[in-house]
Amino acid sequence: MKLSLLKTLGMGSLVATLTALSGCSDSDNSTGVSTGGVSFSGAINASAGSVSGNEGSCDAVTNGVNWDALMTENCSNLSDYNLFQDPTDPTTNPNAGGVIFDLTTPLFTDYATKYRFVFVPEGESIGYNANEIFSFPVGSVIVKTFAMPVDTSVREGDEVVIETRLLIHRENGWVARPYYWDPVSNATDAVLSISSKTYTATTTHDGTSRTFDYIVPSQAACLSCHAVQSVGLPKITLPIGPKARFLNKEYDYTSGSALVQTENQTENQLTYWANNGILSGLPALTSVSVTPSYTDADEAALVNMSQADIKDAAEAYLDINCAHCHRAGLSISEIQLGDGSYLADSYRGAAGSTGLHVEYNRDFDEDQTKFGICKTPVAGGHSSYPQDVVPSRSDLSYLKFRVETTDSRHKMPELGRVTTHTEGVSLISAWIDQMDAANCTP
Repeated sequence: MKLSLLKTLGMGSLVATLTALSGCSDSDNSTGVSTGGVSFSGAINASAGSVSGNEGSCDAVTNGVNWDALMTENCSNLSDYNLFQDPTDPTTNPNAGGVIFDLTTPLFTDYATKYRFVFVPEGESIGYNANEIFSFPVGSVIVKTFAMPVDTSVREGDEVVIETRLLIHRENGWVARPYYWDPVSNATDAVLSISSKTYTATTTHDGTSRTFDYIVPSQAACLSCHAVQSVGLPKITLPIGPKARFLNKEYDYTSGSALVQTENQTENQLTYWANNGILSGLPALTSVSVTPSYTDADEAALVNMSQADIKDAAEAYLDINCAHCHRAGLSISEIQLGDGSYLADSYRGAAGSTGLHVEYNRDFDEDQTKFGICKTPVAGGHSSYPQDVVPSRSDLSYLKFRVETTDSRHKMPELGRVTTHTEGVSLISAWIDQMDAANCTP
């Protein structure tokens, strides 16, 4: 049972450090991704219901997910969509069609624990994509709940649930609907919150108590991360995290974490989705890319990691935290749109014009300046940091400074954090410091 201000999970091996972003947009006019559907009796969404095409109602009484309301209505309360068996607890037990998921490398949000679920209507499935975001059918919903643990070393313990973000794939594209749990008033339901909210959060991390203003972003602000753009063409809103390389990991599907499960069943997430009818086109796992796992607990292992492993982990970290903005070209044209066409190659992330492009599937050695090596910063810049990356000198590298600082003029990502991810800074510093000196190194 969820206690609105403080919740004790007691869920054993449920992985709590879920992350990814996805869940924000401010436009109902963006074009989305889609796929054809398949169905069989053993599918997670076999009895989930589906979108009827009729006008939805937030007051409708449904046996499961309120799909029609999701498609047409901006309901005042999260519970109106009936996504979870217990409407007061968005961290477990999704209704039919929903499944929890995790990412290999999490996006940092002020040490919050994140609970991610994807919901797929009955008779539909997600289309596999090797490099880009999967093709989610219309009606799909990506749900992410943010909770602040009392102590980050005990994430299965007490926590404060703060917000739940929905990224809904409607007929005319992806839209975001943020819901705020208002911990101060001990709310038992989350309320639609279009404008930004601030909550004074406290957590203990690495033995030190930290208090800070946790920012729930406005709906409009989310386009900063979730939109790709091209001159003369409409902005397109897309999810960020659900890509093959981030989902390619084992997950422990214990009681409460998914509707279809075997007690203590551990399985690769992609295989689980395919075997349970919500993912189509999955190739052999040996051909699927995977990013290395890097969590806060891995910082201590940096001293024993090889140069190759540090480089790999750093590139994965930059991909999930920065590449949604710092990207251009490459595989972006592999994203399929709702009308069956593909995204034009001219699309790029919000910071794609800066020349700093840090997608994990980009070849580092092909053009190292794309990763900031000896590259003069185009946007922002700071007199103390002459290049984005000065090989062997993280102390002079603007990229490392941006990942570390909380100054809004320089920090990266620009949104989603007000604190410094010290473990992430350690990783980026180790990556830069192990590089051989270059012609821009003093």
